[in-house]
Amino acid sequence: MIPDINLLPKVERRRQADSKLLYVLLAIIVLLILSLLVWQYFNARSSVASMKNEEQALIAQRDQLQAEFDVLNGMSSSLSLNEFVEFLEILSYPVSPIINEAQTLQPNNSFLRAYEFSENSVTITLDFETLNAISDYVARLSNSGYFKDVQVSTISNFELVVETEEGSTDDTTNFNEQLRYSANITLLIDDAYLATTGGVNE
Repeated sequence: MIPDINLLPKVERRRQADSKLLYVLLAIIVLLILSLLVWQYFNARSSVASMKNEEQALIAQRDQLQAEFDVLNGMSSSLSLNEFVEFLEILSYPVSPIINEAQTLQPNNSFLRAYEFSENSVTITLDFETLNAISDYVARLSNSGYFKDVQVSTISNFELVVETEEGSTDDTTNFNEQLRYSANITLLIDDAYLATTGGVNE
């Protein structure tokens, strides 16, 4: 008698398991692709929204700058030459009393090397023999009515350079000679006091 061996159901079961595994893998791949597409969609959407906001801000800034430009352009075209000169005279202030005051308050053996005016201040550079002379000068300036505030920006020391008659410098060291000091001082001008002194515009 021949035994009845049927292997067909086992093969079908194996094929069914393989096909299920294949479907599961395909479903996972499709889900990953869909999630990637959804993420890219929302990322692009947020980028578009932020770019639209930035565009609106730039348009508003452009409109504001255009309005300011139009106002300034209208003012410059409407001002006549006489009005412009009067406007500059209002802004200007007399400088002679300020320089005279700075020179009058200088201690002995000091030298006013340079000065520079700005809108409401003057910066002066002076040479002094001692640090005490600098502090004394700053105290005098602080007590002056012409200045609201006195600020010492920098203090540096230097040696005197002696030139001979031939124009060359003397390189010998003199140990008895003291260092000199150069100070940059900013003086804030008191406009009200300056206006009451009645100085003449320079």
